[in-house]
Amino acid sequence: SNIYGEGKPRKPAMGLFRPSWIGFSPPRRRWQLLAVCVILLWQQPQAQGPPVPESQLPAGLRQWIGLDLCGQDRWVTFHGGLSQVVQKFNAHEFGPALVTAAELLAPLAKDTEASFSCATAVASALSLSALCSDQLQLPVLAARFRQLSAIFGSFDYQMKGEDYIDQSPWPLNWKQNMEGILRSMSFLKQRELQVEPWRGLPARQAVAERSAARGPQKKVAIVTVCDYDPSQTPLARLSKLNRDAYARMHGYDVVMYEKAPLFVDPLSSLMTEPASYRPPAWSKVDALLETMAKGEHDWVMWLDCDSFFMDPEVRLEDLVTAAESRCDTQGSPTQDRETLKQLVGQWLAGPQEEPADLLAWYDDLAEGFSQADGGECRTLETPSAAPDNRTLGWSDWLFKERRPQIVASEDGLMLNTGVMLVRSSVWSWRFFQKVRGMTFGRSPVTQHPWWEQTAMVYLLQFPFVLAHAAAWQQQLPDLAPAGPHLGYASAWAMLSQKHINGYPPLVSSALLTHTTFDQGDFIVSFSGCKVYSSQEVCNQLFLNYFFQVHDYNELSTDPGIQSWL
Repeated sequence: SNIYGEGKPRKPAMGLFRPSWIGFSPPRRRWQLLAVCVILLWQQPQAQGPPVPESQLPAGLRQWIGLDLCGQDRWVTFHGGLSQVVQKFNAHEFGPALVTAAELLAPLAKDTEASFSCATAVASALSLSALCSDQLQLPVLAARFRQLSAIFGSFDYQMKGEDYIDQSPWPLNWKQNMEGILRSMSFLKQRELQVEPWRGLPARQAVAERSAARGPQKKVAIVTVCDYDPSQTPLARLSKLNRDAYARMHGYDVVMYEKAPLFVDPLSSLMTEPASYRPPAWSKVDALLETMAKGEHDWVMWLDCDSFFMDPEVRLEDLVTAAESRCDTQGSPTQDRETLKQLVGQWLAGPQEEPADLLAWYDDLAEGFSQADGGECRTLETPSAAPDNRTLGWSDWLFKERRPQIVASEDGLMLNTGVMLVRSSVWSWRFFQKVRGMTFGRSPVTQHPWWEQTAMVYLLQFPFVLAHAAAWQQQLPDLAPAGPHLGYASAWAMLSQKHINGYPPLVSSALLTHTTFDQGDFIVSFSGCKVYSSQEVCNQLFLNYFFQVHDYNELSTDPGIQSWL
């Protein structure tokens, strides 16, 4: 029967999976516009402030608020498939249930517009997949599924609210789902420390343990967008001074934008919405592409403006060497950079004649320059039967590359893009073009509360997790930080938060998922400070940490700082 009958959709009885929160009365609240980690704010209601009237929301976001497409035929069919997953689980057929869920999700996952059109449905299927993984004693796979479930759930939480999720026809409860991911990720991080204890060391000690030899000098650019009002905060000036001092010490370049850049190439014609609709967070993708396009650097470091270097003795080359130490790889920075230069020249020139499919033309162009490099990395395996979609970016160049191309950390929730090292290579260019491509047209990913993080996780994790689940009959081991199956692209070398972005106690104690910065750590990040305190408190926090590594007598008379002391 059609579960979407007349009137309000009802939540179907799905046996074990019907949310068991009888007697729990969740508070009613409308969507609220917040700049950080929307998904965790149910734990911190005092930080939310008054609701923002829809008329005051950005135009790009406003068009998605309350939009409900879950009544489409595809979702009626999807619900039938999900019921089969539930039936198999209740019959204790956990493996077949997991495979059925992965096969159900794969076709929708290839299309972001389709998958986010009823994000609660997808979140519920991913959550059920996590429960199947738990029963199969695959706790890391379960954690990866819960991460993906959080991405979809947070979209509908922002656009429609908690009550919409809890009262929908799908077997999902918002609060229970979030509690589940926090438990899973806590286990995952503890497991990583057990397997690889170096993850708990400060960056200076960690790189020494991972590699006896120091990495060779490389040409590195440190890229930041600091669009802050100097009359409200000294942050931009402090960030500039901090980066300049660190870069001078090691021979790096600093590329600092005072306004969010917008990368322009022939694909820009596919960005059909006004530029003002695009949240500023996406500018880090533009800044990275602009810097790589110059062809002057071996590696490009993205560093959020509200982050400071705190241990200047740590070299970025040593972090790269530590990331590369997991296996022998081939290739050289100079070769990467020169090949990228050739690709960028043709990329910016574009096709001589208008092709039938512009995206396909660029995929063909990039394919001619790509060569997936596995090197001697026998400890990692390429996923078998991963779902593919070349336009989205799910194809061999993503699946088979084993050299580290992105060095970044993962917090207690998922990939943290506040600090990243990116190899200047054809792979990285393709990757960030695919991330950028998720803002083309009228895309739900553009307005997701996690912006570019969502796009990056969608590429780096989603197909790998689905592939591992679909291959359950091969009796593969659980995902593991040392392989052979990671659950994410092997081109992502994952460091710990402690290595590259710890947070001051004011922030880490509130967010719960973020590692606390300790004396001797490499970088401190302040993201989220204003949510849990005032601008005045944050300004004092910035100054306090800044002068832990900079000479007060020398810089206290700086015009950009003096008035704040």
